[in-house]
Amino acid sequence: MRASYGTSSVPYFIWRETDEKVPEWATRQPSTLRLIPLNLDINHGYAKEQVVNSEVAKRQAAAGERVHHLEQWAQASRVRLTQLLAQAQSLEEQTRAHQQRRDELFIQVTHFEETGRTEERDYFPVKARHLAADWEVRRRQAKLEKNATRRQSQMDKCEEYCRELRQVLRRQEDLQAQARDMYELDHSKDQIMTLLKVGLANLGMWVRDHYFGESYQHCGWQRLLPFFQLGGWITTTASEVQLDVCAFNNRALRRDLEEVCRNVNSSGAILPDGRHLVVTVGERLRTHGLNGPLARTS
Repeated sequence: MRASYGTSSVPYFIWRETDEKVPEWATRQPSTLRLIPLNLDINHGYAKEQVVNSEVAKRQAAAGERVHHLEQWAQASRVRLTQLLAQAQSLEEQTRAHQQRRDELFIQVTHFEETGRTEERDYFPVKARHLAADWEVRRRQAKLEKNATRRQSQMDKCEEYCRELRQVLRRQEDLQAQARDMYELDHSKDQIMTLLKVGLANLGMWVRDHYFGESYQHCGWQRLLPFFQLGGWITTTASEVQLDVCAFNNRALRRDLEEVCRNVNSSGAILPDGRHLVVTVGERLRTHGLNGPLARTS
């Protein structure tokens, strides 16, 4: 079974202990050291920070822009409706004035006609002014009808804008109520731990390849782990660091440990600070207290 853990920078493939056949490409990997015992498949934790829900924010922005436009259009309709109402009021006043003028002229025309004085010179100007006043009344009444039609249209538009505005505002409230909290995960801690584990695996492979015997060249961590868990003593001087490792109670493991010590000493291992590393095998383990990490003692 193939699996990868941590970051994509880990250049190793992890194989569990199964009976299934290992594919040919897996045998061409740089090492057969299994990393599962290093717990690379464990998450060491992550930090999270609440962030804006991008999808909800996008919808809210679109709804907010729509609300802004609808409010502008509704306000423009109200302004236009107010102007039409003022125009209608002015037309009504003008119509009443012309109607009054027409009625007065109509009385004069009727007086001329009833007395049979239609052939007189004064009759024709009065009749003309009467017809002109009647035409002005009709013209303003037509304007009033057109104004009423426009007012109704603007009122319908304003009501439509307000109705849609209420729907959009309700949709915004629903989006806010149904929005889920979104968090941004910070995997840096888990990635750092994975890199440290891979570094430890590389160190283990390097130690195995350089200092362990031939029988250990293709072993896994289960077999190497007892060597790295041995207790012992460290003695430091200006020129060297002497590592006195506790011996195994098992004779075979003790022979292998002595071989490792001989390989380290014969190779002339030098630590990063320039001092020589000397490894020796000490006494056998007698208490559980010595079965632990190396103690820093001088």
